[in-house]
Amino acid sequence: MSFREKIFEKYDEFSSAESNAEKDIIRNEIKTMLGEYSEMDSNYYHLLGLIDYESDDWKENIENSIGNFKKAIELDKDNFLAQLYLAHCYHDLNKLDLALENYKKVDWQRLKDFQVWRYTKLIEQIGYCEYKLGNKKIGEKHFEEVLEWYKKLPEIDRVVPSELIECLPENHPIAIEMKKIETYL
Repeated sequence: MSFREKIFEKYDEFSSAESNAEKDIIRNEIKTMLGEYSEMDSNYYHLLGLIDYESDDWKENIENSIGNFKKAIELDKDNFLAQLYLAHCYHDLNKLDLALENYKKVDWQRLKDFQVWRYTKLIEQIGYCEYKLGNKKIGEKHFEEVLEWYKKLPEIDRVVPSELIECLPENHPIAIEMKKIETYL
């Protein structure tokens, strides 16, 4: 088995681990494996960013995640998932101007081809940033696009439109329509 196969198998193990203690052990194993590897590429830095980002103490490790996602992008400007996760980091830190800047750098077509639910969530997150930064009309335009996607996507390809619902008043036409589609809201 190649190193690449081993490291991604270990990451799959990390992703499916149920307890935080188990995740911590596997996270340390991955870091050790990558720390001893001399041919680090964009995907490995992306992986390092993910294992810290996907932890209970992500706030303590967010700067490590940001650094690793930036390094992944530096090594491969086409790593659209590293770009997306870099934007997520800034979003989670409420640095919405940086989140928006980085969301806009994501290759939207590749993301849509990869997973349409991530693509519609990206549109929603851009709308959220715009709305919260005072560009409400632009935010609403993005939320309208999200609504149009929700109307045509099968349920399996939709995620909770939490940012849209957080931004818009309950009586906003987009929020009303979304609640008709997603009845649990």
